[in-house]
Amino acid sequence: MADDLQDEVKKVAERIPGCRYVSLVGYDGITVAQHSIDGNFDIGLHDAELSSVMLASREVKNNLTLGNEKELIWLTDNAYFIIQPIGEDFFIYSCLKAVGSNPGVARIELNKVKEIIKQIIYL
Repeated sequence: MADDLQDEVKKVAERIPGCRYVSLVGYDGITVAQHSIDGNFDIGLHDAELSSVMLASREVKNNLTLGNEKELIWLTDNAYFIIQPIGEDFFIYSCLKAVGSNPGVARIELNKVKEIIKQIIYL
């Protein structure tokens, strides 16, 4: 199972123009699989911090009864993050270059791979 997840994460990262890395993470902040293309920073630290963001987002969503969370997009000066929940326990995200990347392709590719990952994890 772990090798299958790693292969899927690697394939999606390599299909996204301007991708720095893709990571599959548990809401506990533990990395399940990741593939770095241009990541000169501590991806594990990013995974842990983004799990905090996702937990806070989940809390707000629940408090406001907004329905199921589909995607969180976060743009900073240095990076463009596209984060998508997978079930109740995991999320997958891509970290793109803030300039010269293709967030549209990233969204499409993450949508495709999250269905594959659901099948691997939950069945």
